[in-house]
Amino acid sequence: MAAKGAKDLAPDAEFKRLEGVLAEGLPPALFLRGDELWYQQKAADLVLAASKEASLEICRHDTADPEFKLPRLLDDLAGGALFAGGRCVLVRGANELLRKGSRVHAPGLGKAILGRMAQGGEGCIVLVGKGLRADNKVLKDARAKGAELFSFRRLWDSPPPWKPDPREAELVQWLVRYSRTRGFPLAPDQAVYLVAATGNDLGALDAQLERAAVSGEKLERAVVWDPGGTPWALAELLVDGQVQRAVAGLESLFNGGFSGSDGRRESTPEALVAMLGPAVSGKARETLAAARGRQPSGAGPKPKGGARAAEAIAARAKGRSAEQWQDMVEDAADMERRARSGPAVGASDWCAFALRWRLPVPGRR
Repeated sequence: MAAKGAKDLAPDAEFKRLEGVLAEGLPPALFLRGDELWYQQKAADLVLAASKEASLEICRHDTADPEFKLPRLLDDLAGGALFAGGRCVLVRGANELLRKGSRVHAPGLGKAILGRMAQGGEGCIVLVGKGLRADNKVLKDARAKGAELFSFRRLWDSPPPWKPDPREAELVQWLVRYSRTRGFPLAPDQAVYLVAATGNDLGALDAQLERAAVSGEKLERAVVWDPGGTPWALAELLVDGQVQRAVAGLESLFNGGFSGSDGRRESTPEALVAMLGPAVSGKARETLAAARGRQPSGAGPKPKGGARAAEAIAARAKGRSAEQWQDMVEDAADMERRARSGPAVGASDWCAFALRWRLPVPGRR
């Protein structure tokens, strides 16, 4: 069974927990879930390596594959290995099998999994899926019979509210540690720069480290700025007063475009300005409300992220007086008005905004 509090573990700690479980032998079933797909893939690779070492036959299935056949999967779960002592059945996109209304919904999957587990002997079932729910009945029933669940959450890319130095962000600290294993150790400031250039994508960060190590150049020359950020993440940096990261993000998004909330690519500066103004205004207003000791007004979306987001807003509010937050709200509103009806608002205008509202980084002079 998953350790108590395992859902709160950082993904590298959860991966070490998986290593510990596999060191004692393959469990009859493993479920790999969570938003951090890079660690999810590493975990699946680790389980496959352990299965091969145990001389198991590997049967792979992927619900996203147009050639996926549910009867073939159920046959693999019911049958035995032909030329090996046991069988490892790996299913990617397994959440689709458990989702009612899905084209591959498999009502009998739970019975098939429990039936195979009841057979005993060698073998392992591995379900992989970002959308697997820990409270799903199939998973709960299997865990009661000895299956293991591993959840890989995203690393937090903002520093904790009580220590707002960007070098304290969980993602930055992970990158510092991981860079040592890649033979290209980074200082905390370099990791902050790389995260600003790349975003919260561990696969992309890994590729950036590989590129830098192979090139032999300084990090700043080797890094390729990835225009994969969003106006909402950029708005967070602007309101937080993180001027260096905000200016770098402005350059990236104005030059390279961004993905909208619907996943479509936007490449025009006008599209960015149209989204950035309201995003900055909204974040400034909710912080002003916190600075005045009340909940944000009903206008606009409520902050996402639960208690952690609320703590971050409260901590941000302490960085300026209520009067200063009011001034920022008015400044952002003026930027919106200019973008709608006046002269064009561009990258230089938002850079000036970032400079007007910059805050010093703790620990620096």
